[in-house]
Amino acid sequence: MPFRDESDEALMEALRGGSAAAFQALYERHHRGLFTFLARFLGDRGQAEELLQETFLRVYLNRDRYRPVAAFRTWLYTIARNLALDRLRRHGLPEAEPEFVEAIPDPDPGPLRRLEARETLARLDAALAQLTPRQREVLLLARYAGLSHAEIAEITGSSPEAVRVTLHRALRVLRRFLSGP
Repeated sequence: MPFRDESDEALMEALRGGSAAAFQALYERHHRGLFTFLARFLGDRGQAEELLQETFLRVYLNRDRYRPVAAFRTWLYTIARNLALDRLRRHGLPEAEPEFVEAIPDPDPGPLRRLEARETLARLDAALAQLTPRQREVLLLARYAGLSHAEIAEITGSSPEAVRVTLHRALRVLRRFLSGP
């Protein structure tokens, strides 16, 4: 891949110049993490797939407007978050699909491990459902997308301290739920 070592900002510059390979490199670099964030945030794999495509479409359509004042990843997750919030405002929270995110398969996990993985994912999904939308959003951006408190604050329009407090409260709720009976 010709752009493997380039920064996201350099890829956006190449995309502005018309490079389809730069767009492909950005997609390959970010689509998994972004999909995981959207799927967990929305609780619906189909909607997450739609919004993933819509997010990258907006990146492409707005490539000339992008300015590297913030990290590309922050801009990308801001677009995805706004699309997800718009979807939730229009349609409300969906009923969670029982197994909307598959575990990463072991080459030969065996039936017991597959069952354990499904049960763990089901408990995690149930635990995430206990969080407020704000707590779930901050937790997913921090843990699944790997964003810093400052990046999350920029995306959500809050302060890094507010993000830290929200994340702490979300983790406390998860701990209490997952350690229960």
